[in-house]
Amino acid sequence: MQGKRVAVLQRDGKCLAGVFSSSGLFATTLPRKSCIEAIRAVKGSSYERSDSKEDLKVLDAVFDIAEGIEVSDLNKIDLDLSEMTEKQRQVVLATLSIPRGETATYGEVARKAGLPGAARFVGNVMATNRLYPLVPCHRVISSQGLGGYGLGIKKKIELLRREGAFAE
Repeated sequence: MQGKRVAVLQRDGKCLAGVFSSSGLFATTLPRKSCIEAIRAVKGSSYERSDSKEDLKVLDAVFDIAEGIEVSDLNKIDLDLSEMTEKQRQVVLATLSIPRGETATYGEVARKAGLPGAARFVGNVMATNRLYPLVPCHRVISSQGLGGYGLGIKKKIELLRREGAFAE
């Protein structure tokens, strides 16, 4: 827990929380109904509270992404990918390269990550993604359809529609 802090952004009656380290954003989630719920979602209850402008600016960008608003300077957000294996980091970086409004299959992400044949591994990494929606796991789909999503398939469809991945 050393060196980590939690920041909370409240907007439009919803709260979004993020855990930060000296390396960058460590964990975030989609907006929640309450700030307590948002902090629990990122497992941030035991961390010192941060109100730094830099942390809140990052959360503002994450909130925009969750609301379907395009954010152009995502590459300026430092991510703390510690506590991930090298293969997990490769999958996260491959997922970050999926353009807004597009999808990629688990197998395509595996190949892009240099792990051909590891579609199931990609699915496991996506299932434990602590940086969504910034790391857009909702853009990773099954070759047979949409695949799963921790917050439910309706939420996955909603996020993809907001980004223009599906025609209305």
